Amino acid sequence: MEPTNTSAPLNASNLDVGHCNAHCRMILTTLYSVVFLGGTAGAVMMSRMMLKRNTQSMIATIVLNIIVLHSILLVSLPFRLSYYVLVTWEFGYFTCRLVSSIIYCHMYLTFVFYVAIVIFRLLIYFKKLQLQQLKKYHAVVLSIIIWIVGSLIFLPIFLLLYGTSSSYSEQQRCFEFYKDFNHREFIILNYSMIAIMMTVVVTLFLIQMGVIVQLIKVLWPDLWAHQEYRAQIKSCFFLLVIVVCFIPHHAFRVHFLQNYSEGENSELVLYNEIFVALTTVCCLDMLCFVGGVIH
Repeated sequence: MEPTNTSAPLNASNLDVGHCNAHCRMILTTLYSVVFLGGTAGAVMMSRMMLKRNTQSMIATIVLNIIVLHSILLVSLPFRLSYYVLVTWEFGYFTCRLVSSIIYCHMYLTFVFYVAIVIFRLLIYFKKLQLQQLKKYHAVVLSIIIWIVGSLIFLPIFLLLYGTSSSYSEQQRCFEFYKDFNHREFIILNYSMIAIMMTVVVTLFLIQMGVIVQLIKVLWPDLWAHQEYRAQIKSCFFLLVIVVCFIPHHAFRVHFLQNYSEGENSELVLYNEIFVALTTVCCLDMLCFVGGVIH
């Protein structure tokens, strides 16, 4: 993914240099294929399950938003798979920017909805919020606010800043937007997002573990017979998805920001691509629910 000299013949060998060699492409193709197939199956089955139950709860509405986010990402994955299989980008520069930005929009908005579920359940546990007070329109209003705020944050970045550097190749190459990390505003933005996500996850994880330990002490040994315990375990599942899928990317991003320099560190770029791909694995969350991994 280093700058390309467009006067030189463009072939698979050239693309391997600094971007993604055959081994890297195999890893990414396998990972994206599993996510695409498993995520699509999970989204379809979970949607059917929710329609049959006609659930009106606030949590169900938030889960529906997550399914919509997953679906948007899943639609973009065949474009990525085509690129890694064919080793060339055939869909134009704007589409490249769009497909590349979707993966980040999906990650951060999914993170917000995951956190919303965890916070709501914690508020109910600590008696700060009554379940009877939560109506479907509350969830709809919250969802609209999150989508609007997300759009106001990501659309300007995508339209005005992301991928607009003159150093990008507009022919047959894609996903080189890590070059923006040479710009001060993107470095500040990335460190800010890393700090926010790490702080929120650590705080919620400690609170969640404290709640679960307390419930174990009170409800042992009939833990699974109590809805309150099962609800907190589900919240813990969402936090676990964040830790497995999102935190490694952000932890590595710190190392990437400190060591990346354009024209060097091609291996660093390869690892960055793999950690970015790992964030899409969260699309398998609905498959876990449908498959009974978490009830």
